[in-house]
Amino acid sequence: MPFHILSFMEGTFSKHTKTKEYKDALYRHNMRFMMRVYPQFNRLTSHNFNPLMYWRKGVQMAALNWQTFDHGMQLNQAMFEGGTDQSGYVLKPHSMREIRMLREGLPDEAVGKLERKNVSFTIDVISAQQLMRPGNLPANRSVDPYVEVEVFHANDKRDKHDSSVGIPTPTDTPLKYTTKVVRENGFNPVFDYKCHFKLTTKYPELVFVKFSVKMSPDGEKRNERVAPMATYTAKLCNLKEGYRTLPLLDPNGDRYLFSTLFCRIERGPVTNVYVNPGDESEPVGRIKTLGNKVFNRSYNSNPKLAAEKTVEKSSFDSGYSDSSLVRTV
Repeated sequence: MPFHILSFMEGTFSKHTKTKEYKDALYRHNMRFMMRVYPQFNRLTSHNFNPLMYWRKGVQMAALNWQTFDHGMQLNQAMFEGGTDQSGYVLKPHSMREIRMLREGLPDEAVGKLERKNVSFTIDVISAQQLMRPGNLPANRSVDPYVEVEVFHANDKRDKHDSSVGIPTPTDTPLKYTTKVVRENGFNPVFDYKCHFKLTTKYPELVFVKFSVKMSPDGEKRNERVAPMATYTAKLCNLKEGYRTLPLLDPNGDRYLFSTLFCRIERGPVTNVYVNPGDESEPVGRIKTLGNKVFNRSYNSNPKLAAEKTVEKSSFDSGYSDSSLVRTV
């Protein structure tokens, strides 16, 4: 049992996890002990941070403003719903808990690279049923729905608040798909739209899928800034394969009684892949980058030193020690 718990405000956590040494120490700490991160004091509207930022660093408790059902709360609800997770406890990914021994040494294809997982799945958005008409919709307006399907994962490169999210992978597909607009039909709109996702991530257990039902402002165009009529977020591992009826929630997080989405879900096998370190080198701020260009400076002025640093960083990030006997994924 852990004998202490560290508690940080999100700003303090970010301040003390900017360097590689601190990140590595934090990751090792959270393999054996507890940590809690809570919202910054200046969140006056009670909006939440993205808890996935902290889960992927091994933080066990991401405290949220329960009164706000925003994106952060939707991810948190999906984290602890479905399957055996309804008990309120979810086991962290194995690589966050244990150090695996490599008795046979380091595979040749893994030298100087990072181990990741290829996750692929397909979601067919077939139709929706009995969508609720927004209360503020004028009487002369019809319901013209469409659906957005978006994926969030531990190596999501869209997260601008965290520089350690991962590296660009050319084989990855877009993380968001949008169906066509079905005009004047909120009762049983048929979308018949296929979404195929292929992504590279460190933790397949931390892949989330969000379904957002939105209404076109003019019956033809789609607008990303439009607030959804209904949403549903789930962990990929909790979505059962085959033809499924998914529930829909209102903006307050309450389930609609009759509104549902009808989808077909198919998951492919999770496979191992070794990728180059690429952009997982030490992050550099925009101002510092600009200063380097102005004064013609470079961090890698010594090619030999730069190569040594790259090998050292790659070895730790991929989890392989110098003896090639210990790995922390």
